[in-house]
Amino acid sequence: MLALNLLALAVGAATAAAFPTVHLPRYETGPWCDNLGGGAFDKALNVTLAAYNATGTNTNDTGAPLVLATGGFFSNFEVRRFATWDSFPANDYPTISLLNGTIILNGGPDVNPARATEVQEGSPLSFVTNPTEDPLAGSQIYCGVASTSAHGGGTGFPRLAVNGDTDSFSLCRVGSQNVVFWKPIPDEGETGCYPVYIQIIEDF
Repeated sequence: MLALNLLALAVGAATAAAFPTVHLPRYETGPWCDNLGGGAFDKALNVTLAAYNATGTNTNDTGAPLVLATGGFFSNFEVRRFATWDSFPANDYPTISLLNGTIILNGGPDVNPARATEVQEGSPLSFVTNPTEDPLAGSQIYCGVASTSAHGGGTGFPRLAVNGDTDSFSLCRVGSQNVVFWKPIPDEGETGCYPVYIQIIEDF
C-alpha cells in the first residue's frame, strides 16, 4: 500500500510538472471605462440598443428599440443618430459592435461605413457616414456596464455609458423623431425630453 501511495504521488508530481498552471492575463478595459466599476467592458459584438424609461413605465424589460435615423445630409457626408424605431421605422444598420471604446455600425454592402463622433453636452449620439470613413477611427468614448450588485435589481441588461456616464441620457423629440441625447440643454430645439437608460441587448 505504501508503495502504491508513493507511486501516486510521483505520478501527480510528474503531471504537475508536465502541465504547469497557466495564469492568463486579466482583461483590461481602456480609459473610456475608468471609474465605472468591475462590471465595465468595452467589447460587445453584434448587439442592439434600446431606450429604457428611467422614471416612467415600460412595456417590457428591454425598452424601445433604437435604430440609426437620418440626422442630415451634407455635400460629402450624412449624419446618423440613434432614435426609436417607432419614430424612424427603417434600419440600415441592423446591429452595432462596441469595440475599444467606439461604436461600429454593422450595415450591409449597400450602406456607407460610419464613424462615431464626439458627444458633447446637449448633443445626440451621432455618426458621420460616407464611402471613405474608417469605423475604427471613431471617438473612443463608449463603455458597457453590467450590473454586479449582489442585491439584483434593474432589468438584467448592461447599460451603455458615454463619457463615463450611464445616467444622463434622454429621449427628446426632434421633428418626427425621438432622438437620444446626452445631457440635453433646455430650449435648444428638442422638446418633450425624459430620462432613459440605454440598454445593450444581445440577441441569442
